[in-house]
Amino acid sequence: MTRRNTLGSLCMLLASMPILFSSAVLAADTPEAVVKKVYKSVPAERAVGGMTAEARLAEIAQLHEQVSALVPRGVAAAGVSVEISDQDRQNLAPPLANPAGGAPMRIGVVKSVAPAVVGIDHRGVMQEDADGGFVWAISFSSPDAGAIRLHVANFSLTHNAKMYFLDQAGNAFGPYEAQGRNNNGDFWTRSIPSDTGTILLRVDGPVSDQDRRNISFVIDKIAHISKAGRNPNPMPDPQSHDSWPCADNASCVVDANCGSVGPAAPAKDAIAKYEWIQGPFVNTCTGGLIADTDSGSQRALFLTANHCLSKNQSNMETWFNYETSGCNGTCPHNILTGGAPPSDTIGFTVLASGRDGDFTLGELNQAPPAGAVFLGWTNTPIAFTNGADLHRISNPNFGPQAYSMHDVDTGAGTCNGLPRGEMIYSNDAVGATMGGSSGSPVVNSSSQIVGQLFGCCGFNCGDVCDSGSNSTIDGALAHYFANVEPFLDPQGGGGCSTDPECDDGDACNGAETCVGGSCQNGTPPPCQNGDGCCPSGCNTGNDDDCVSCGANKAPCTQNSDCCSNNCKNGSCRGN
Repeated sequence: MTRRNTLGSLCMLLASMPILFSSAVLAADTPEAVVKKVYKSVPAERAVGGMTAEARLAEIAQLHEQVSALVPRGVAAAGVSVEISDQDRQNLAPPLANPAGGAPMRIGVVKSVAPAVVGIDHRGVMQEDADGGFVWAISFSSPDAGAIRLHVANFSLTHNAKMYFLDQAGNAFGPYEAQGRNNNGDFWTRSIPSDTGTILLRVDGPVSDQDRRNISFVIDKIAHISKAGRNPNPMPDPQSHDSWPCADNASCVVDANCGSVGPAAPAKDAIAKYEWIQGPFVNTCTGGLIADTDSGSQRALFLTANHCLSKNQSNMETWFNYETSGCNGTCPHNILTGGAPPSDTIGFTVLASGRDGDFTLGELNQAPPAGAVFLGWTNTPIAFTNGADLHRISNPNFGPQAYSMHDVDTGAGTCNGLPRGEMIYSNDAVGATMGGSSGSPVVNSSSQIVGQLFGCCGFNCGDVCDSGSNSTIDGALAHYFANVEPFLDPQGGGGCSTDPECDDGDACNGAETCVGGSCQNGTPPPCQNGDGCCPSGCNTGNDDDCVSCGANKAPCTQNSDCCSNNCKNGSCRGN
């Protein structure tokens, strides 16, 4: 077990926040049970292990040098070309804004290779070796693609055979051996930032007739990834998978390398854009590494949105530190050919996911890069703390990292099915989010994750710069914490608790203010209008009286039973 390096103090409690989750404990020195409001707070930590971007680049470059030397002449003129249709381009156009529901951004389409390449195909080029072995290669292209990937099925190679996928720009991946990357004969290759790539099969000699018969694979699909995310028309710049300002990026989107990003600074090393293939499309969202309370080991836990991912995805690729070279500087490629890190991991396993709170917590199938940060978190609610600052790093338009700052707005209207408390409503104060930003963790002023991006609620969601008409919505970690607690706090007892009683002047575990015998975020007294000391706030006109009305979905018999004053079919609606 490896001890981890933490980046902050263990206990950090935030004042003036409502209590949505609590646990009751029996105090041995009192005759009655004393309720303690339990908040868990975990610091950030550095990743242990993993490869540096430089080491990964060197590995890719070395493999390309070795494999490209084996490519037979004439391969570029042979092979398979798959074009996308006008309808495919329309399918990559941004969908109409839907304030009531999120959807991942489509950045590519999956096309069939017809006819499929079945085994050592005559369309490829064969080159015999002096030792009795051979090299066979075939090219694949999809004109105007920014990147391509290939689907391989029925994959089974003999012990002396290896397959690779490479381009002419210095990128090579593999070897794919035996039953393939997933050990089941079915996988997607890594993506290459080109519209043309080569599959190369190397079989060491001597090769028997039985060896040849035992080599099996079918290449039946190609993923065409757009050069310009939201824009169905290819970008004119052939040197970049994205550009800055990125294609169709709104003018209010802020490069994360321009100026201070405040409490979001640790997130720059924690956030990754990711791309995955699902059905006929290639999609993209943003997610981030999140720490747990087990100090003896480290899991590659990764938080994103349910509307992005809810099932295991063995083909999911992540790009950490995908950023410009400087403020509004050179834009990165997906694979390192001019200043950006290569794809760092592939594969994702879901641990917990839910539409209620729009969350997915999972684990990357490979270690994140060296130097990555696992963000800290707190389950202290913030959805009812008006004016609280939130900060975010995301990858809009499947491009470089962008920074945005948001202020919690408890007066903002809510969208149907997205009640406050389950979701955090905020106004954009700096920057904005766009398609591709979905799932990006949002942190509080202490750099702790408190939720992740769902999308927009408002009257003009088609204009991400119109903060006067729109609210940004995040799923609230405090709301769904019970679902992810077994993974974020596997041994239980992590974090800090706030006692319900205190003496005036006490600091209440160092972060709270004690007034009138109670911590400011504990049970009253006292309570001031607008404070988050009670689950539902304070009754108007009585600062010392907590609201006793029902929250969203609570049982009711009349409107006055509900905080929203809306009782319908025996259940409170709204907030």
